Amino acid sequence: MRSLGFLFPTFVLSNQRQGFILTRNWRDTSAGTEVEYWLATDTGPLKVLLTAQTSVAFAEARHKDTVQAQLGVMPDVELRALELKSLQQEPVLGVYAKNFRQLGRLARTLQPLGVSLLEADIRPHERYLMERFITAGVRLQGGRIENAALVDCKLVPEPHYRPVLKVVSLDIETSQHQDLYSIALDGMAERVVFMLGEPPSESVPEAGFALIYCASRQEMINRLNAWFARNDPDVIIGWNVIQFDLRVLQKTADDCATPLLLGRERKPIAWRTHPGKQGYLCSAIRRARHETGTCVSWLLGNGP
Repeated sequence: MRSLGFLFPTFVLSNQRQGFILTRNWRDTSAGTEVEYWLATDTGPLKVLLTAQTSVAFAEARHKDTVQAQLGVMPDVELRALELKSLQQEPVLGVYAKNFRQLGRLARTLQPLGVSLLEADIRPHERYLMERFITAGVRLQGGRIENAALVDCKLVPEPHYRPVLKVVSLDIETSQHQDLYSIALDGMAERVVFMLGEPPSESVPEAGFALIYCASRQEMINRLNAWFARNDPDVIIGWNVIQFDLRVLQKTADDCATPLLLGRERKPIAWRTHPGKQGYLCSAIRRARHETGTCVSWLLGNGP
């Protein structure tokens, strides 16, 4: 949902509200780990926040003393006995942390000591869904509304729920040096092209789409931002849309000193590289992105 100055609808908190997860994210806070989901619902997009979430990993019980010795310098991390076993049928202990990044630090500390911290790489938003057997469709129970977000509700599986998603296809044209020349959008019953240049002096035949000439690349970016604010798509599709289209648009916006605001809440895209993999991830766009060129589906934000 966008913070555009519009009035937000008042949501009725009931057990009948359904949603379809588009993106997911997490962040560590002083109160604990916060998990964020953006959902498509029958009444529009919805932001869900789950606050003060505890992160968990596992260690084989035979390493209890070694693990415990490291916790003396790690506040808010504790061991708990569990009736669980590893895949090797070894009894395990639960390692519970207030912040998810603490598990990563502990795992790196234990590795030279020959101790593996199991499942320390499973991110909070993934674990929450995994432990509840949730794929995409959910039913929302309880919670409270804060700043247009549904906070601390309960998510339960609703596997058959499929909303009608608003989809836009994005394509750009550039020079061989990636200088932006045009932006094409096709979705929500609109077909529009933002073209760099002056309009022709003579009329041209109808082309089946709206052709809007822009005097500068800055104007192209501003018109693109306005289109997204007005139409608010749930899904962006395209050929290599993350690795090429969005990267070129971001560079163009940066060169023009103009923010690229394609995400919900009109926030800039957060870019990062993925360890061990080529390419980039955009983690704060808060929409689903689907790349037809690489057959990669990015359904889930701060991080994918």
